[in-house]
Amino acid sequence: MNSAIALVLLLLAGGHRMGTDSATTQAPRLTVRPDLAAGGRAVMRIGGVLDDDALEKAVRSGLPLRINVRIELWRDGFFDHLETHEDWSAVLLFEPLERRYVLRPSHGQARRLRDYAAARSAIEAEYPLALAPGRPGRYYYTATLEIETLSLSDIEELQRWLRGELGPAVSGERSIGDAMGEGAKRLLIRLLGLPSRRIEAKSDGFEIRTG
Repeated sequence: MNSAIALVLLLLAGGHRMGTDSATTQAPRLTVRPDLAAGGRAVMRIGGVLDDDALEKAVRSGLPLRINVRIELWRDGFFDHLETHEDWSAVLLFEPLERRYVLRPSHGQARRLRDYAAARSAIEAEYPLALAPGRPGRYYYTATLEIETLSLSDIEELQRWLRGELGPAVSGERSIGDAMGEGAKRLLIRLLGLPSRRIEAKSDGFEIRTG
């Protein structure tokens, strides 16, 4: 309920519509490279993706910030082939009573952070991954980072709140999935002006030889 109220207040204040990331920065916001000294293992670096007033305001308004990254290993050839992939994710929340940010990564323990700057420092870092070629050949990595402030299940809960239904959306008492299709829900997110980002990166090609 509190997050829904904060959302409505944010929208009444004018919000801030943003779509696919288009901000220009001096440093890349996302990079992926092979560590050739470690057999070509992937190393991902998340840059200044959270250097954004709209995202900070959304989090402070009570909306969870979800960061999802998919890293893919491609074998370079006449027809490029997807060898394998790895997913990394984290959720950033703001607890207004303690005035602390909570970061919950997909791997590892949750961290409590004093302010948004500390949260940025915790997320915007370099991450060695387990992803690596398993046979000789020429390869490259791709990475896609997506940031969203509402999931489709959050939209369903917001719909129920706006209709005055106080029960949680996850109660299972009745389904509201048919009331609005997934495509319409995503359109609603864009119309509401909720900030979201999508950033892509690709490594240089590299070769793995037999030992």
